[in-house]
Amino acid sequence: MPEPITLLADARDYARRAARFAEGFEYASFAADEMRKAAVCFCIVIIAEACNQIGLQHVVLPDDIPWARIKGMRNILVHSYWLTDDSIVYKVARDDVPVLADRLDRLIQEWS
Repeated sequence: MPEPITLLADARDYARRAARFAEGFEYASFAADEMRKAAVCFCIVIIAEACNQIGLQHVVLPDDIPWARIKGMRNILVHSYWLTDDSIVYKVARDDVPVLADRLDRLIQEWS
C-alpha cells in the first residue's frame, strides 16, 4: 500500500483534475457531456479511495476534512450508481474539490 503522503498527493491531484474538468462549463453543458461526467466521477472515486486508504493506515486524520462524506459519495458512485445526481457531481467538482485540494496540499506540507 502506498504511504499516506503519496495517497494524499493522489487525492489532491485527482481533486484538481476533477475541478479542471468542470471548469468553464455551465451545468447544462456538463450534464450533456457524458465523457466529462464520467471523467469527473472517476476522479471523485479515486479521491475517495485514496482518502479511505489513508484512514486504514491508522494515522490521525484532521477533523476539518469530511472523510465520511467523501467515502459516502464514492459508495454511491460505485455501489449505487443509479442514484448519481449530476447536479451534485457538478457542484462537488466546481465548489468542493478545489477547497479539498488546497486543504490536502496543506496537509501534505504538515506531514512532510
